[in-house]
Amino acid sequence: MDFYLSIDGARKGPYSLFKVGELLESGDVSGDSLAWHRDLDGWKPLREIPALEMMRERGKARAEESRAEESVASPPPQPESEPVNPHAGEIGDAPLPSTRPLDAPAPSGAAARTRPFVRFWARMFDYTAVSVLIFQLSDAAVPQPLPGESLAEVFGRYLAELQKPEALVFARTLFFALIGWHFLEAVLIHLFGTTPGKALFGIRVRKITGEPLPMKTSLGRSFYVYVLGVGFYQFPLILIGMIFSFFRIHSTGDCLWDQHLKIRVENPPLGALRIGLAFCAFFALFLLQSVKFS
Repeated sequence: MDFYLSIDGARKGPYSLFKVGELLESGDVSGDSLAWHRDLDGWKPLREIPALEMMRERGKARAEESRAEESVASPPPQPESEPVNPHAGEIGDAPLPSTRPLDAPAPSGAAARTRPFVRFWARMFDYTAVSVLIFQLSDAAVPQPLPGESLAEVFGRYLAELQKPEALVFARTLFFALIGWHFLEAVLIHLFGTTPGKALFGIRVRKITGEPLPMKTSLGRSFYVYVLGVGFYQFPLILIGMIFSFFRIHSTGDCLWDQHLKIRVENPPLGALRIGLAFCAFFALFLLQSVKFS
């Protein structure tokens, strides 16, 4: 989302959300500075723009922690009289937003830096697990290469296999199974804050305040992911959704649905042990898949 600011009577921009946060922290603009983006009807003060609300909440959590540490290290001297703020009540008590997307402290103490590829592989593990389960329960088959058979012949037998009723039943069953999975995903995130794939990579999903997601919010997130994140698992929509999500996380630190629903996704650094476990888990799924071919 691009912002235009009124600075010294001139329109400046466009600025990203985090650049606006930097300008606020540096004092180049204030909460009363006028701003505009394409979703607004007109120019408004920065403090009245909803898009900055989440940044302000994160900045508030960070500022409170910093104040607590400073008060323990060196308590500030008490002033002789209370200062009078002529603009009290106009801007509010929320501190300036942070310029980093996820620097509110995680309950576990782990770094909360976003890692798009980690989130991608966590979702791919869940998707693969559901697909393998449905494939094991179906009558569909994948033709295996025969000795002396050319690649074109293998591909021709594969296309012929796709036309069989068993393959169509498998595709239909997998489609509805993935819908059901997203409902189950919402329940798991509501209860445990994670799914099998997310737990494998140490990912936790919570509210910005650190509390577990309400069931309604968790269902809304799963619906967002199913429609926008993976495009109903239909090509090319799934490719478009994943590319959009990658650049969104890389540039803003959040997926569209997490920002809209005020959700924090915690991504701790991956150690060698967790990477090894993830590799073994994927290998186990592929091994289970190959059992049907033997």
